[in-house]
Amino acid sequence: MKAYYPALKEKMLELTRLFCIESNIFQRFVIVYKYVTLIDKDPITKGVLQKIFDNTAEVMGEAGQELNEDKFLNVKSEVIHTNEFWVYYSNLKIIYSRMKKIKECKICEKKEYDDLCRLFSKPYSKDSLKLSFKVVNSSIFEHLDQNNFLNDEEEDKKTWFDQKRSILWIKGEKVTIGKQDKIGNAHKLLKYILIDNKDNLEDDLFYSEMAEDEFDDFDEYKENHKRWRRYHAICCEVNKKIEDAIKIKDFLIFNTGRKGKFKINKKYI
Repeated sequence: MKAYYPALKEKMLELTRLFCIESNIFQRFVIVYKYVTLIDKDPITKGVLQKIFDNTAEVMGEAGQELNEDKFLNVKSEVIHTNEFWVYYSNLKIIYSRMKKIKECKICEKKEYDDLCRLFSKPYSKDSLKLSFKVVNSSIFEHLDQNNFLNDEEEDKKTWFDQKRSILWIKGEKVTIGKQDKIGNAHKLLKYILIDNKDNLEDDLFYSEMAEDEFDDFDEYKENHKRWRRYHAICCEVNKKIEDAIKIKDFLIFNTGRKGKFKINKKYI
């Protein structure tokens, strides 16, 4: 997770840079569409947006209560900042919604596009949208930096699997398991251990159970007395990937046979 925050920020900054240098108005709208899609769908930024929304609701609630002058001034300042974020975010969201509609229709409807252009046709419109990127980035980055700092030490001590990117993290060291567009057997095994059975990391897991639960292969496992070799080989594959990447040779402990079992070496949990 620690490495994910900077990568996420870089994706947002890259789209911001592309918007700033783009001269074609339609392409600028496309970039806004991609940017809002990213922050609305990525689980980390989606959580940040929810947190900002919750904070806004809390601050706005406080602003409506009876307050003394000093407290009112503090709350009013918070209201200004939270409202500012949603105003600039809404600018981007309007473009996103119109572009999404155009994309879903598979055709650029002239009226939809003309209305969008007219909405952002003022001489200052591009600068206003640049500021929207800047304000949204600033608010989200502040939360990401806080999360990164608070989780930094904890994450360095943990072993976890980034399923979306097919990356295994062992005490802060990175091991690429597979390509993001292809789910291989090593990926499936690590998902089975670190996600599906994350609450039982110290327990033995069995080839037969994984064959049934993760690989939909239980009938073949029962019929073929040598089928266990497939899962033994996957364990070997995972250990080899880890050894090649970070020189750890004993990440998985496993044995042979139809009743074969496997688990993560407890020193890496």
